[in-house]
Amino acid sequence: MKEIVKTLTSFDRCFKNKDIFKVQEYIEEEFKKLNLKTRLEPIKTDFGTFYNVIASNNDESKIVISAHYDAVEDTPGADDNASGIAGVIECARKLKDYPVEFVAFCLEEPPFYGTEKMGSFVYAKNLREKNKNIYGAIVFEMIGYYSDYQEIPMGLEYLIDSKKGDFIANVANTKSAEFLKSLNLKANNLKSYNLVIDNPLARLSDNRNFWDLNYPAIMITDTAFLRNPNYHTSDDTIDTLDFEKMEEVVDMVVRGVENYFKG
Repeated sequence: MKEIVKTLTSFDRCFKNKDIFKVQEYIEEEFKKLNLKTRLEPIKTDFGTFYNVIASNNDESKIVISAHYDAVEDTPGADDNASGIAGVIECARKLKDYPVEFVAFCLEEPPFYGTEKMGSFVYAKNLREKNKNIYGAIVFEMIGYYSDYQEIPMGLEYLIDSKKGDFIANVANTKSAEFLKSLNLKANNLKSYNLVIDNPLARLSDNRNFWDLNYPAIMITDTAFLRNPNYHTSDDTIDTLDFEKMEEVVDMVVRGVENYFKG
């Protein structure tokens, strides 16, 4: 995964820069190396057309594993969200023979965040318009930063007993609780919390659009700015990430998906 993050952070992944299309091509090639079928899903905006990258070996995929690949201007975006894309590609290596669709979203960051131009909104809306049923979506949103510091939002202290940023959070809303329970996500050598919360902070990534279009979804996150002081800054660099813990996160998701399909 380190090589993937290294490559992604070498590009300016802001939508304003043409590098964004090189990143799209790079991700597509990584999927193709795994002999996955790929397609591009257009997102039309006033700034031009951008693309989600979609890969699968199964026309009837039932679980989506996803992350956004764009970044804030003038930031390397290692944790946000090269770490998430590395997680998706690594999951694709290990789950390519399962009915899973792997998706790299564009346009999660401002000014598209919270609008119908978010890549994840376009993707989820297209699923809904095609009447496609999925069991649920898994969204990686920053999975690589761990430290001794952790802010716990008021009201969530009873769910998280850790005082350090040494865990991964698997976040569902109430309607996605059954999907989260069915995956039984638990890391081997990393503390993990399975959280069912309807808190606005839980809506700060691409999972929001699956929720709003009535699809179960889970956000897998290191809690972003609640822990990582480099969030949306030029200091969000590859040397701040813990790749061993990122592997733990990926293995947790892989086991969960495998067990889900084995019943």
